[in-house]
Amino acid sequence: MRTETPLLHLDSAACGRTTVATRAAITQHLELEAELGGYVAEGEADEAVTEARRLLGELLGGFGPDEVALLESSSTAGAQLLAAWPFEAGDEVWIAPSEWGPNIEAFRDRGLNPVVLDVDDSGLIDLEALRTRLIAKRPAVVHLTGLTAHRALVQPAGEIIEICGDVPVVIDTAQALAHIEIPAGAAAVYGTSRKWLSGPRGVGYLAVREPWQGRLVPRAPALKLGGRPVRDLESREAFVAGRVGLATTLREYVGIGPARIRERLAAIGRELRSGLADLPGWSLRDPVDAPGAIVALVPDTDVDLVQLRSDLIARKMLTTVCGSMRAPLDITRPMLRLSPHVDFDSDWIPQIRASLQTCGPMRGGSR
Repeated sequence: MRTETPLLHLDSAACGRTTVATRAAITQHLELEAELGGYVAEGEADEAVTEARRLLGELLGGFGPDEVALLESSSTAGAQLLAAWPFEAGDEVWIAPSEWGPNIEAFRDRGLNPVVLDVDDSGLIDLEALRTRLIAKRPAVVHLTGLTAHRALVQPAGEIIEICGDVPVVIDTAQALAHIEIPAGAAAVYGTSRKWLSGPRGVGYLAVREPWQGRLVPRAPALKLGGRPVRDLESREAFVAGRVGLATTLREYVGIGPARIRERLAAIGRELRSGLADLPGWSLRDPVDAPGAIVALVPDTDVDLVQLRSDLIARKMLTTVCGSMRAPLDITRPMLRLSPHVDFDSDWIPQIRASLQTCGPMRGGSR
């Protein structure tokens, strides 16, 4: 259960709204820290944090609790994985053109060579072309964004894992978890609590499967406690209350039913795209029946989308602007992203249309 709000929250792809129970769990642990001290309270939280690892592992494609690390964010998880993975300078990382822009920069910063795979007209990786490419050459890693952050595009991760065989596949699930069923077999997956899980900010996750976990070389871990290598990637100065809150979030999520949530998000995406398909001044970036609840709108004329977003907030509507840095190989023009969650009401569509018409390109062209 979430509290009522005067805002139309169409920004779950940035930060979902936590439930009353999750916030209560966080507050309770903070009170315990004030009473017992942070480290004693952390010991009291062991059971909840272990449960969070177990539930995450199950949702991420069958990882065990000892294969799951809890970090501060998806970016931190990805950076720690890159730093610890046994790469050689110049190793190739194969990606789709829709890859998250900061990931591409992180690959280059690590001394890696991002190589773009062939895709079809919608942006999906061409599986036959991938098979052919693997005959001639093998990358160090195939890296996937399971669901892109800027539009409704889900890569066929399960098929790609099968085709790649013993070539490791790593999946960024920051947007994908709760949207799609994460396939088994990935070498590593990582993401964040705060988006579609609607968990607390400041908590990310990373799961690494054997034999790859045994090959990790943690770079200057804060404190080695003799555990699994992936756990040595964790910061010991952690937001423990957030980890406790995540355990509550995951219990609620599993209790509702992951399949039910996925189906609901897919239905919302179709409904909202259908309701906005003929909106004057705007074009949908993806087909109405595209997967998931991320809806990307491209203005038909040049518009200051940052100012437009501010205008929409003033009208009690929360969205995100997707500029080229989010996916520099896929975004040719900035877009407005709408990302409603399961509490979306179809009765909001006329209000959304009215706000976009009032603030958008048809208000008077370029500005």
